[in-house]
Amino acid sequence: MGSNLLTPLAGIVITPGLHLQRKLGPLTINVDIVWATLIAGAVVITLGLILRSKATSGVPGKFQLAWEMAVGAVQTQVDDSIGPRGAAVVPLALTLFVFIFTCNLFEALGIGSPIDFLPAPTSDINLPLAMALYVIVMVHRAAIKNRGVKGYFAHYFAQPFPKKLFFVNAFMNGIEELVKPVTLTLRLFGNLFAGGLMLALLAALVDWKFGSYGVIGGVLSSVFTVVWKLFDMAIGAIQAFIFALLTILYFDSAMAPDQPH
Repeated sequence: MGSNLLTPLAGIVITPGLHLQRKLGPLTINVDIVWATLIAGAVVITLGLILRSKATSGVPGKFQLAWEMAVGAVQTQVDDSIGPRGAAVVPLALTLFVFIFTCNLFEALGIGSPIDFLPAPTSDINLPLAMALYVIVMVHRAAIKNRGVKGYFAHYFAQPFPKKLFFVNAFMNGIEELVKPVTLTLRLFGNLFAGGLMLALLAALVDWKFGSYGVIGGVLSSVFTVVWKLFDMAIGAIQAFIFALLTILYFDSAMAPDQPH
């Protein structure tokens, strides 16, 4: 009986990670990810231009009020973590949050097909990796500006253990710096990729289980898809927040004065 139940499932084919691709010399470009990223960037820029046109020093409208609340939340987080010297981090953290959240919202437009017309760019590892590397480069730049070149390199040998264990300090700090962009990338990519995979799996399972029920099966399929997409949108917001929060924390570590041990 168990074999009979699994036989229909064997016919379900899910092919995650497929993209519309074009060759550019030795490079393979995921065209759908490129245009989805450009559209997300255009959305963020448009929102900024709309805000600029509607900004007022008087009673703010709903749109301006929403932006001010977002800026205030990020400003509070930066002040609590870094202090006044971290004011320059606010625009970067806020922009990352809005851009990543916009990209993640594209997940809700997917229908579980192998190739979506407008996929979530963050579900492809290239974009999260590019953003993570940019953040890490800016973090190291801030650390050099804060400690100076000599202090920047000395920091890796002097902490967290006494200076006589400098080789242990260098090894541990080196591993930590290498892991930062990797974890920042995989956390965002993994969650969004899993969301798309679950949507494809849900579509296949609903079709397998309810496909023979006609209209009723279609209604049930729509209900399950809507529920999952709402959950997926919440996950997208959380992941955008975590990426921005980790950016702030990394800058906090880079801009903090060295403490004696």
